[in-house]
Amino acid sequence: MDAVPSAAGARVPAGPLRALLVPLCRWFEWVAMAMLVACTAAIMVEVFARGLFDLGLPSAGELARYAGLALIFLTVPLLLAQDAHVKVDMFLRLAKGRPRRALEVFNELVTLAFCVIFLVSCWWFMQRAARFSTPALAMPNLWYYMPAIAGMALTTLVALDRVIGIFTGRVARPDESRPC
Repeated sequence: MDAVPSAAGARVPAGPLRALLVPLCRWFEWVAMAMLVACTAAIMVEVFARGLFDLGLPSAGELARYAGLALIFLTVPLLLAQDAHVKVDMFLRLAKGRPRRALEVFNELVTLAFCVIFLVSCWWFMQRAARFSTPALAMPNLWYYMPAIAGMALTTLVALDRVIGIFTGRVARPDESRPC
């Protein structure tokens, strides 16, 4: 595959799962955009209810928090797939040759480790929290946190694909790395 520079000028590692993962990441992005609309609408309803009718709507605030949580976690996989995530790369930019390669491998492995630790921690957390519901909407906590779990599960797959890509030397094609 041809080397593709990301937004930061680096090549984007791409393993064999990329062709399946990127469309799923884009679908998550569409759901996240719907959550942005839902979050904005819930906040507007709450602001108008308080300002015009002196009425508190806890369910609107909870819905806005849920939509915000979904918005954040559902966009993370696509950002990682496009290499557009927030990163500190000053040492990577200074490094050349083997040290650069070692840093690239280390970064990908640490990202994957973080994703796995996050999912394991979610599993431990949900062992207790899943028995409860949210206060205003009475939504089961498992469903409340499902966007975070789903987003991080997909991020883990993207990170795994990137690790495979970096070890096999595969990088994304231009049409696969371009931001929307």
